[in-house]
Amino acid sequence: MSWVEWRIQQYNQGEKANWLEKRCLEHANPVHLVLQVLGAIPFIYGLWIHNLGFILLGLLLNATGHLYCLLIKQKGT
Repeated sequence: MSWVEWRIQQYNQGEKANWLEKRCLEHANPVHLVLQVLGAIPFIYGLWIHNLGFILLGLLLNATGHLYCLLIKQKGT
C-alpha cells in the first residue's frame, strides 16, 4: 500500500489532514493551479523586462487563486 492510499484510508476513518497536506490539497485545486500558472507568466516576464505592471498582474492572479480557495473552503463549512 502506497503512502497516498494509506492516508486516504486514514481520512476515511475520520483523521484530519495536517497543515502541509492542506496546503498541497489547496494547490491541487484546478482553478487555483490555472490562476497560479497564468500568474507566473506575466510575473516572470515582468521581472525580465523590469515592468512593474506585469509583476503586479502576476501577483494579482496568484492572489486571486489563493482567495478563491479560501472562499470556497469557508463556503463549504
